[in-house]
Amino acid sequence: MAWPAHNSAQASGIQPVWRRISLQMALLSLIAGALVLAAELSLPQPEASLNRLLAIGMAALPALLWLAISVAPEYRSDRPRRRLLAVAIVSALAANAIGAPLVESFFVVGRWLPLESVFSRIIGYTFCAGMVAVGLNFLVLRYLVYPRHLRVRSDAVAYAFAAAIGYSFALNLTELWQIDASWDAAAMHALASLSIQLAASLFIALGLIESYFGDALPLTLPLHLLVAAAASGSIAALHPGLLSGSLSQAGSADRPFFGLAFLVAAWCLALGISRLLYSASLRREREAFASRSERDAI
Repeated sequence: MAWPAHNSAQASGIQPVWRRISLQMALLSLIAGALVLAAELSLPQPEASLNRLLAIGMAALPALLWLAISVAPEYRSDRPRRRLLAVAIVSALAANAIGAPLVESFFVVGRWLPLESVFSRIIGYTFCAGMVAVGLNFLVLRYLVYPRHLRVRSDAVAYAFAAAIGYSFALNLTELWQIDASWDAAAMHALASLSIQLAASLFIALGLIESYFGDALPLTLPLHLLVAAAASGSIAALHPGLLSGSLSQAGSADRPFFGLAFLVAAWCLALGISRLLYSASLRREREAFASRSERDAI
């Protein structure tokens, strides 16, 4: 009995989805860093109306990069993931209709949570913003793609990242529309929002993988969702503390490079840990397949 061809490709390290996510996050980080550097060097800034237009445009930058890097190549392949756009759009609608109102109007985290201690902020963001975002994105994935549209493990990663793109786009557009941010601060806000959603989406994907492709215990998926909320809550709580200005993600910051370095380290760490867990899951499946093959041969 031969190891399936698509699993052989995954085991050999051929992982376009991980490369595309890494490329997108690296490009977004470079753009944000370049804009912050330009602002720090006091280079000429556009007039107020153009600056606002560019700042709002930064909300769409992660989605545009995703369309160019991930979606377009998928639809040129022989076996495209046909529901990527649907997942992103429904996640954006869920964030706009449910997620943002819950966090801003019901939990009102912007009024009380930024003034708490670091530990309290982590707990607060985890159980308020983190659990709301993770719960909504999981429901979108559950009813749009899981399990019928999961062919291989990398499908779960791609769909979960699509949910992160849609959710962060809605939050970025809503907040940047309401405030008068410079375009360098808007780029940092876009990077922060996507880094938070990326960390959560990767652990959601790992939970889906273990529950569908692996022989997981019933609590495996809920635990992965809790870790996803904790990961996003930790980034949301710690990032503003590195800035000397407002505790808002898009607020004025006297030390933006500290925030930029933290965000790059955060999404690199989230990608690295999830990639290791992904590889371990694939290795366990390969070993189990080899054991079954040996038993069948006896």
